[in-house]
Amino acid sequence: MRNIKKPGIASIPTVVVLMALILSAGVVISSISISDNLSVSQSNDSDKALNYAQLGSKDALERIVRNKDYFGSYTLEMVSGGCVDPFKGCVTVTADAASNPKTIDSQGQVNDVKRKIQVKVNLDSNGLITNYTWQEL
Repeated sequence: MRNIKKPGIASIPTVVVLMALILSAGVVISSISISDNLSVSQSNDSDKALNYAQLGSKDALERIVRNKDYFGSYTLEMVSGGCVDPFKGCVTVTADAASNPKTIDSQGQVNDVKRKIQVKVNLDSNGLITNYTWQEL
């Protein structure tokens, strides 16, 4: 039997291993990129929801300043169809004028992200704001 040498036969396993490494690196980079994109998207939704909640509380403050006995609950659409699932931009506001300080709860929602703000406002006998506090719940 004669030993026949075939040139390049040893390079096939090397090429296969290198291709597997390159493919693995591509999959890892893609999964990290997708994860980062989802994280950024949720962060943006969270910022929007907080901004919407702030806008809702400001709207309720204006209603209370115009009518110191105002109370009620309502929703505001921040985008067209925003208060319908999948909630692209909705604010739910509740104003309780029965007490002093008056309490405003405002919840902004973007997709599945919700942020809530509570504002407590004191009014004088003329209906002017004397002081207020707000906090995120």
